[in-house]
Amino acid sequence: MSAILAAVASASSTPTPSKAVKFNHLNLIFNVDVFILCLVGLFILLCLPRAFVRFIHPEEWRNGHWLRYVDVHNPLRTHSAPAIAPLSPAHLPISPKSSDPFNDSHSEKSHYFDDHRGANLQRNASSSSGHALLSRNASTASGRIRKRRDNLPAHMPSWSTMVPWIPNLFRFTIRPGLTVTKVILMLTYFFILLYATLYKSNVFTSPIRAGFVAASQIPVVVVLGTKNNLLAVAVGMGYEKLNFLHRFAGRMLVLAANVHALGYIYSWSIAGTLDARFAIPNIRYGMVGLVCADIFVFFSTSLWRTKCYQVFVVSHVTAIVIFLAAVCLHSTPSIPYVLIAIGLYVFDRIFRIAKTRATTAHLTALTELGMTRVELPGVNAGWRAGQHVRIRVLNRAMGITGWLELHPFTIANVAKSDDGEGMVLLVKKAGNWTNRLFELAKRVEYSEASGVEKDVKVLVEGPYGGPGHTLFASFSGAMFVAGGSGVTFALGAVQDLVKKDLEGLSRVRTIELVWSVPDPSNLIPLIPQFTHLLSLRTYATLRIHVFYTRVSCADPMKALASHTLPKGLTITPGRPKLNSLLTSVIDESCALSMFRKNQRKSYIDGRDGKSGRGLCGIIVGVCGPLGLAEEVRNTVRGVDAKRRRRVGGVEVHEEVFGW
Repeated sequence: MSAILAAVASASSTPTPSKAVKFNHLNLIFNVDVFILCLVGLFILLCLPRAFVRFIHPEEWRNGHWLRYVDVHNPLRTHSAPAIAPLSPAHLPISPKSSDPFNDSHSEKSHYFDDHRGANLQRNASSSSGHALLSRNASTASGRIRKRRDNLPAHMPSWSTMVPWIPNLFRFTIRPGLTVTKVILMLTYFFILLYATLYKSNVFTSPIRAGFVAASQIPVVVVLGTKNNLLAVAVGMGYEKLNFLHRFAGRMLVLAANVHALGYIYSWSIAGTLDARFAIPNIRYGMVGLVCADIFVFFSTSLWRTKCYQVFVVSHVTAIVIFLAAVCLHSTPSIPYVLIAIGLYVFDRIFRIAKTRATTAHLTALTELGMTRVELPGVNAGWRAGQHVRIRVLNRAMGITGWLELHPFTIANVAKSDDGEGMVLLVKKAGNWTNRLFELAKRVEYSEASGVEKDVKVLVEGPYGGPGHTLFASFSGAMFVAGGSGVTFALGAVQDLVKKDLEGLSRVRTIELVWSVPDPSNLIPLIPQFTHLLSLRTYATLRIHVFYTRVSCADPMKALASHTLPKGLTITPGRPKLNSLLTSVIDESCALSMFRKNQRKSYIDGRDGKSGRGLCGIIVGVCGPLGLAEEVRNTVRGVDAKRRRRVGGVEVHEEVFGW
């Protein structure tokens, strides 16, 4: 910053249309930047309590930062098993009437089948009885509660829980992908820059101010666009959650640069010196920078990012490099801002290289899901549930430039799995690159069937994103809603909760997984995983609800006729009624808490919440398209205040498609 202030003296060398007005523009811009940093610091302070509670757990220092491989010698250690028989898979009953306790979640427009092989699967024979359900869960506590109570994670409620009106207001959706929170942040940023541009200044008579405003935002744009920025770490958000600010800050930079240029062009046109001014070298460099700025904003629109990603990347990188060089040649006082931006970018690249692993991947084509299963046996630890990695497939089958592309995918399993499985990614066919990966997986399977092993080399970078400072295991109940390929996030989160439950490291009593798919056959590749999860004897109750929204044949359940499905899995036509499902999770968590307190006060009392009383709230995770995320937000916002207070609050964690 001292370099920026030292550059004030050289600012007078920049041509201005009016020499009568002398104002220390750089000093004002510096003060505005300090004010922005103070606002960021205030926001970080608000996030510190939750960050502190998160990092008092040693495993949070080890996971979520660096991918690695560890030897898993011993099988998963569990506490005393519950005094009930283990759950075994059973063939689906055929019944003309559904006995599913969540049967009210059927869509009014959905069809119903008399021979419904999957509509009435239950956890056990008595699961429709509330008392039996409580007894089943209570039986798991008697032999394990002494061992669990000292290992339960501390819970820190969010500000949305402590101040209930916050989520109702700030999570209100103006349009898909745009909430009130985002609008407030962008408007605040806009008016700060507007003040910096117009305070004691006129864009027509003194346009130099707008140029300094544009230059001062170069580090802001860069830091918000990096994958490893300290702001995201401090507030507990993934870089993808701050990407909207990166785009908005970039647009404000380009807007200020255009105001700066147009102000000078207007003044020089009035004075009749336009040609003479354009003959000056630093003015020409300024025009080059302006053109580059307009180029990278134009090619950064959603159309180019989604339809022509490579064009977006190439134009972005090329234009920014030329833009930074042109800015330095155009205005000497702007050099410190450019150097800061370059330093932030280099810091990010160093960390990205350090977080990259070269390994071998095993590809499997999941035809029913239209996905490619990517397993990395050489990477089995270092991530948290809900995080994602970026992979690059080093194979000529990916195309001429396909091996250069780096794509993000959510991790679909838990770290350090006791079955020895490495990291698993489920990649949905959604474009040229993912289609080529699917075809490569089928080719690899053919090669292996012919007795020829074919290894696929990949570079995997991460992990990134995830729940941040939110600890899923510190809540009393959890519900995960997934749409299509969003099940990767839900699977990883549920597996993590089940694993921690068996280790006595989770407070969660009720886990609901809600998955919406187009066709029942989409369930087939995940039946083994669902069967394994539901067969485990856990302290918490796990239920899985699969909803299908359309069918491809007269009998949609025909594809599942040859498969044995586990109890605890329901398959229902239509869209899920999330209100009923969430209400069930809340009420069951409250009921289990009261039941256990009444039956075993000597063991349970004072162990449920941070203050020793009450519940620790419900976490609702959602991964899918923007419409599904909005539906979940509306559902959570619709929970009545009394029920919300009783359960200790309801929080939402979102992972949405697109960027």
